[in-house]
Amino acid sequence: MNNLDQAPKYFRGTPSTGVQAVDREGGQYDAGMINGVSVITRGEALGHDLWVDQDFLSDVTGKINQTKGLKARFTHPGLSSDGIGTKLGVLRNAVTKGDQVFADLHFQKAAHVSPDGNLADYVMTLAEETPDQFGLSIVFEHDADLQAMHIEDNTQGGKYVSPDEDNKNNLPHAALKALRAGDVVDEPAANPDGLFKRGQEAAQAGDELLCYALGLSDAKPQSSCFGVDGDRAAQFVARFLSRHNLTIQEGGDPVSEDVAAVEIPPTREEFAAELQAYTEAFGSKNGAKWFADGVHYQEAQGLHIETLHKQIVTLQAKVTELEETLESLDRGDDDGADFDAEQTNKAPQSFAGRIRIAGRSNAQN
Repeated sequence: MNNLDQAPKYFRGTPSTGVQAVDREGGQYDAGMINGVSVITRGEALGHDLWVDQDFLSDVTGKINQTKGLKARFTHPGLSSDGIGTKLGVLRNAVTKGDQVFADLHFQKAAHVSPDGNLADYVMTLAEETPDQFGLSIVFEHDADLQAMHIEDNTQGGKYVSPDEDNKNNLPHAALKALRAGDVVDEPAANPDGLFKRGQEAAQAGDELLCYALGLSDAKPQSSCFGVDGDRAAQFVARFLSRHNLTIQEGGDPVSEDVAAVEIPPTREEFAAELQAYTEAFGSKNGAKWFADGVHYQEAQGLHIETLHKQIVTLQAKVTELEETLESLDRGDDDGADFDAEQTNKAPQSFAGRIRIAGRSNAQN
């Protein structure tokens, strides 16, 4: 059973010098095979501060031969990508020769039609053209208890001394607990066209970006991944977690309050878009005020409904008041005025002859 609390280790084998037998139609699956691929080499495991001794070589050989075939992949999968799209086949018939372990790599038919292209053909061509640059990196689970026992057995006067005379730096000896895979690796110069390397680089770049954005790593990616800057991604993640009241936990430990309390300011575009959403939904006056006060959008919706309700009540009261005013107005006599039909039909009487001119009246008298 795998120990999920312990990260797997990756040991690279010395290049397989003198690879001669590349059978493109043979192998267990009739899809190609490479004989004598270097799996692991005795000596220092560079970058791991561990020493690979002869016992480790024997254990690797035994583990491979105990299975129907150790899975082989094209480079190591990353955190954001598993090995399903890079499966090459299996390693079988392991043998220890001197300071190296060799095995036969049997390709599966699926490796000829992988999402990244014909990986099987690429690896076989690499082995044919540059066998001195061809190698594997094993993925295994380290046995920390067995290593501790080895150190205790070889400690004299409080100082650990390696029993291998070639281990000049007295590095702790690696101890094999479980063997998971053997992955084909090579120098970047072996991929001149980048056809197969591109997919793995994207996954690794995605890992680096996510680790940085989620706060799992302080190392900002050297270049943008998928056109996304690391700092912008980190700001987006922080705002997303804050808005949804989410936190990230690593290994069961709660997120630090200092980290959770960090508030990342929005960009100018995000600020303008959110302000516009408030003003369009709640009006320029209330929308701008609630946005400036930091009122959550859902809470602002409630306030807006309450405001509209108050306006409706006020309008209803005014309508009632107007109706009462109209009812109380004095409209006069309901019977109206009577008119004489004859008088109404008579022509209007002229008043010109009835006007007395003062000057003339005086002269006649």
